[in-house]
Parts: sequence; structure tokens; C-alpha cells
Amino acid sequence: MSTMNSKIEEFVTGWKSDNIHNMPGLESLHDEIARLTKKLIEDAAKVGITEIELSRSVGDIGDFLAHAYENVHDPEEGFRDA
Repeated sequence: MSTMNSKIEEFVTGWKSDNIHNMPGLESLHDEIARLTKKLIEDAAKVGITEIELSRSVGDIGDFLAHAYENVHDPEEGFRDA
């Protein structure tokens, strides 16, 4: 993550914990990343964080979420909880 202020860091950390989970049978990581990108932007807006602020903090949101999924993926078992 880029330089993140504490409000955004706290939000993103909690959001990832709540939203990046084991997805048995996930057929399209691309579609899931697109869905989660939209959800992250919407949820951030609800707490007063703009998409621009979010992007400045995490970089490309889709890449950020794809990396988060890589951290919970097991090639033999699929995705595991973060």
C-alpha cells in the first residue's frame, strides 16, 4: 500500500477482513474482483472516503484486491480465509 492515513488504513484493513474470504467454487476471479472493487468504493464512500483518496492510498484498487486474493489462495485447496 502507498502512504495511507490511519482512517483509510483502519477502514481498508477491516474491510479486507470482512470481505476477502474463502471462495470454494469461485469460477471467475476477474468477476469477483470487479464486484469487490465496486463494493469497496461504495463502502468507503459511506464512511466519507472518496475513490480518489482510496486510490491514493492503495494504488490501483483492482490490483490491490487481486493481491489480497493471492494472499488467501492455496493452489491445492483454493481460497482460504484471510
